Amino acid sequence: MFRLFAVMIFLVFLTAPAPAFMDGEVDPFDEAVDARAEVAAAMDRAAGNSTRVLLVFGANWCHDSHGLADHFAQADMVEVISENYELVYIDVGWRHRNLDIALDYGVPTIYGTPTVLVIDPELGLMNRGTMHSWHTAFSRPHADVVRYFRQMAFSRPGGGVVENSQTYAALVEQIQEWENREGARLSHAYVMLQEWRATLDDEFAAAGNDDEATRIVELYHSVEYDIDRHRGRMREQRNALYSAARNAVRDALFEDGSDLTPELAAALDASSPDIQLDFPEYEEVLFPWEDEGWAL
Repeated sequence: MFRLFAVMIFLVFLTAPAPAFMDGEVDPFDEAVDARAEVAAAMDRAAGNSTRVLLVFGANWCHDSHGLADHFAQADMVEVISENYELVYIDVGWRHRNLDIALDYGVPTIYGTPTVLVIDPELGLMNRGTMHSWHTAFSRPHADVVRYFRQMAFSRPGGGVVENSQTYAALVEQIQEWENREGARLSHAYVMLQEWRATLDDEFAAAGNDDEATRIVELYHSVEYDIDRHRGRMREQRNALYSAARNAVRDALFEDGSDLTPELAAALDASSPDIQLDFPEYEEVLFPWEDEGWAL
């Protein structure tokens, strides 16, 4: 009798409706919480439970942030997360809030929402290559989501011959230096944009009826558009740089032999090849506040 009762309870759990994230009835992100304290508590729990931490940087206005939360609320993902992860939703506002937490793990900017970091308490960030891929979470097949987080629960740092070569590591270091510099600039742009917006309530209220107010609001939206366009451009160029580095090292290895072996990579490293990446060059003044005469 007890076994029958337990089975019935389990079936009720499986068929119970998931939280209605996509209907807007439940908002997973809360700007009022102390996100840093929640992350610290999750890291402590993960260290004690031999699990990992999922840091989901998103916002309630974001369709794909809600889409990922909806994936997480399905019964199979509830099981995956409860067994393998400590989950923390971190509100980024308009990509201007809690960015310092991402920076703690070597992530200089948020290209899209949601951005998902898988953190191992001992090994650190585990999904650097795919953390920025979740901005299409709503349209991702659910089976792919489940497969990804099941794999990430047990994955270990590694890679192939190319990725483990010193030559490739040196190129990655250059890419990360570029991304740290330009990512900080992009993150600062979103912070400045929100500070500027906070001063424009009167102008937004008067826009359409007052020429000067309309001009200022149009300027604000123009800058906002430029920042979003630059963000998309940076994300594409970042991915292109990693691809170029990988291809350049692979091509150099194939010049020295037909089989990609650790010995071949060691020989390439010893030769100190001169591989140059074509880094994007951005204007000295991209945003209004980078101009010497700017004032809120």
